[in-house]
Amino acid sequence: MANASLQSFLLPQHHSFLNTGTHDSSPSIVLKLTTNTSSSVSFRLFSNISPSVTTTSTPNSSTPTPVTPAAADTPPAPSLDLLGRQLAAGDYRQADETTRALLIDLAGESARRRGYVFFSEVQFISAEDLRAIDELWREHSNGKFGYSVQRRLWEKSRRDFTRFFIKVGWMKKLDTEIEQYNYRAFPDEFIWEMNDDTPEGHLPLTNALRGTQLLGNIFSHPAFEDSQEEETTEETDAAATTGQNKDDNKGRERPKFMRDFKPDYSF
Repeated sequence: MANASLQSFLLPQHHSFLNTGTHDSSPSIVLKLTTNTSSSVSFRLFSNISPSVTTTSTPNSSTPTPVTPAAADTPPAPSLDLLGRQLAAGDYRQADETTRALLIDLAGESARRRGYVFFSEVQFISAEDLRAIDELWREHSNGKFGYSVQRRLWEKSRRDFTRFFIKVGWMKKLDTEIEQYNYRAFPDEFIWEMNDDTPEGHLPLTNALRGTQLLGNIFSHPAFEDSQEEETTEETDAAATTGQNKDDNKGRERPKFMRDFKPDYSF
């Protein structure tokens, strides 16, 4: 803009200088206008009686320069393909986040607006999608992680969530004289790699801050009905071999630390 304005101002002067050169008694003066990459404008006066003089004009430094803001980094949209790639790379931390985002996306528009899934919305997740998520976790953990693995351990814990949380390592044993457990702090105290010490069923995590109904509805989803039938068959075969019935332990009292423990699952 500064270049255009200066040019429009100087052009008439340029012509007048050239016109004066037609008189023999007047000195010959020529003006040349140049621009450079630094946004400055220079003009040079040439005369037959004096050396050339160069003047430079620069735009007002106080004029604000528009700045285009950098595009914000946005996480990739959750998908089964993304989950598979993260699990194949052993990035269980990000895979856990993607799994949580997938459940929200699959549960419907209300869950997406809210940012989390109500236990009553689990029914809207198709069995095919939930099985696909579970299969990816089992495939990339040698059968150690996944919802169906957690469901089996939950059944073995007689659907007692405190027992289940201890079994999958979501609670840690305290170094005290009496047997005590406490919840792990998210995310630093959870195990984000698979090794010999990682408890079976440790991943994926399910936030139980609003209660255990969400997790219970996932485990009870029709997607895992086939695995439930297989477990029932295995239990029947085991009972026939040992002579014990699966209901024999129903009346067994819970340990005292479990009776006194407040079920506030905050991870």
